[in-house]
Formats: sequence, C-alpha cells, structure tokens
Amino acid sequence: MGNIKLDLGTNFDMKLLDCIEKVDKNHQIISMFGKLSSDKVGGGRASVALKEVSWDEIKKYSDRCKSMGIQLNYLINPLTLNNRDIIPEEHRELVDYIGEIHDIGVEWITVCSPYLLQLIKKQFPDMKVTIGVYAYMDSMTKIRNWIEMGADEITLMENCTRNFPFLRQLLKNYNSSPVRFRVIANNGCLHDCPFSLSHAGAVSCSSRTNNASAAQYYDYNLVNCYGRKIEKPTNMICSDWIRPEDLHYYEELCEETGNNNLVIKLVERTKSTEFLCRVAKAYCEESFDGNLLDLFNWVGNDSGGNRFNLQAYIEAAQKGDIEMESLIKYSAFFSLPNLYIDNKKLDGFMEHFVNNYNCRDKVCYLENESGEDVLGDKGNYCYYCHNWMKKAVSVEPGEQEKYKNWIENIYNLREKFHSSRFFNRG
Repeated sequence: MGNIKLDLGTNFDMKLLDCIEKVDKNHQIISMFGKLSSDKVGGGRASVALKEVSWDEIKKYSDRCKSMGIQLNYLINPLTLNNRDIIPEEHRELVDYIGEIHDIGVEWITVCSPYLLQLIKKQFPDMKVTIGVYAYMDSMTKIRNWIEMGADEITLMENCTRNFPFLRQLLKNYNSSPVRFRVIANNGCLHDCPFSLSHAGAVSCSSRTNNASAAQYYDYNLVNCYGRKIEKPTNMICSDWIRPEDLHYYEELCEETGNNNLVIKLVERTKSTEFLCRVAKAYCEESFDGNLLDLFNWVGNDSGGNRFNLQAYIEAAQKGDIEMESLIKYSAFFSLPNLYIDNKKLDGFMEHFVNNYNCRDKVCYLENESGEDVLGDKGNYCYYCHNWMKKAVSVEPGEQEKYKNWIENIYNLREKFHSSRFFNRG
C-alpha cells in the first residue's frame, strides 16, 4: 500500500514543501491547490480566512512544486461568476486573468463553469482543467457530459466518497481514459448538507475583490453546520470523511478496476503549515493516533491565514449595522467545546460501506433530547453511524458545562439571524 495519489491544499508557505519532502516517501502527493486570497472572480473560501500572497510568491511556489514533480492547481472555482464571463469588458479581463495564471507557469486550473472549461481548452490548450466540487458531480451522466466538454479531472460530491458501488463502476467506465477523479477526505461537511449550495454562493461572493462581504463576512451557513454537528454528534460520523487508515480500500478499488486515476483530496488551504504537515504526514503514513478532528477542516483548528478584522466588526456594531449583542454571540460561536473523536476506535467503520452499503435509501438516525425517533417508523432509519458515534465521540473532561453553554448560545444566535435582530432590524 501507500501508492494512492494525494492532492493537498496549500497556504503557499515554502516550509510546507520542506515538510512534504520529508514525509512523502512514496511521492504520493502529485498536486497542490490554492489561489490569491481575493480576486475579481472569487473562489471557494472567504478572503478573511486566507493568507495574503502575491503573484511573485505563487510563481516561486509553482516553480518549486515542478522541481518536486508536483502540479500546482490554481482555483477559479466560485459557484457563480456573476455573469463576468458574458459582460464584454469583464469577459476580456477574465481571459487576461487566466492568461496571467498561464504565464507564471501554472499548468492546472480548477473551474466550476462549463463556459470557462471550454474557453480554457480553446484559448489555453496546454492547460489541464479540474472541475471543482461546486459543479456537484454525483452521477454518471453529469460526469460524462463534463468529460465530453474537455475536463481532465473531476471532483466528486462528498456523498460519493463512501459509495463504493458508484466509485467502482465509475473507475471501470473510464479505466482506459486519462481522466482523474478526486474524492475529498477531510472536509467534514454534513452528509447531504442542506446548506451546501447556499454556503458555496456565500463564500464565492466573500472571496471577490471589492465585495462588501469580503471584509465583513457573517457565516450563517457555518453557524448552522456546526450547530448541527455539535448538538447531534452523530452528524460528525455521518460526514463523508476518509480516515488515513482507510486509504487502502481506495487503493484496492484502483487495483480491482485497473484504474489508478483516483486522487484523494486533502484540505484545508486556510490552515497553518503545522496543520497541513500533520494532514500530509497522517495520510502518507496511513495512520493517525489521536483526535480525528485534528485532521479536519474544523473551526479553530490551526487557522493559518485568518485575517478576521475584529475592529471592523465592532465599528459595524457601533454604527448600528449589526447588533452588539449578536456580535458577541457570533464571536462566542468560534470558541467551540473540545470534542474528541478517537480515531483508533473507528477501526472497522468503513467496511460497512466497502461491502456495498448504500446510505441513500435510509435517513440517518440523529439523537434528540428524548432519545426517540423523530419519524416514528424505525424502519426509515439507519443507526450505523449513531452506534459508532457512541463508541468513538466524547466531550473532553471538564468541558460539559462549556458544551451546554455553547449549544444555548447557538440557539440564541440562530434566532438573532432568523428574526433579523442580528442586522439591527426588528
């Protein structure tokens, strides 16, 4: 084992490449992905969460990646381009921008737009194009359509990650094709998240130069995401992650289908070099002893580029744009209780899915206050992740009171959003 391809997010710190040279003994990391903290196009992460870098830094980083046999993938991956692709002046600026990326030697680019895919293939034919997760690729027909338009790599939706029958058939279908397929290992999103589309649109805007939310971003979707995961920890097990120890199942799938073009995508480019090194080491070694959340895109988890301007938020409250009490509750949201997912206690968890279990026919059972089913008919539910949650998830000693207070705060914060009192209305 130890041959599965890996794709790692980058914060453009050269020390991260130093780390990769030490931990990636089998040269599994074939690509890295990232972008400027903000630009006219936008991307998949809010500007306030990203480290500021220059074109010169990206060029130097790209050159060193090439010397290591690593492809740098630049992201132009917002959910929407806000019609910049069809407004004449902005269209020309957009093509010039892609030209700048091309001219500094970047060979791969990620988009979620069919138009941009085909435009790049026409005007920059030597560039390879990845289709990002915001294209929501979860069916054979969607995938075929994007490949026919020229895609070189497809990022699959998170709900495909543990769908082994789907992955097996997909790899069989394209075992004579050079197209690569990416599954995301450690993002930690809610399974079949109801906020996904809204969140993608929000961060696309908040990473765009001169957008008002780029400086002050109130992440309603994140508040709800974490509220659901911490109130009902089963959600954290249902989330479509892959442990380092489970990579061998995906490698075995490649061997079975004769298709090695499966890539495991590792986030998170908003995090510190220490975090990214920890992730790279764990997945290269296919082992991690500790709290699985330490490998996830988890709030407060070694945030490396966070440029959260507290003073700007305070000034917004002083001007009356937002309610001061709401700002205090929003700030308290980021101080999460210390939960612990014992990674080693999840040994054997993935076998259920490897053996062709399909989640789509059931509703995930989530614990509630009474411990009873909310649908009434137990036949509607799958209890698998809930049972593993009871085995592997705990609130760290001394954190119970903080846990209860955090949940109370999240209830109140959501009410502030829903009543518009957060924005000083009502």
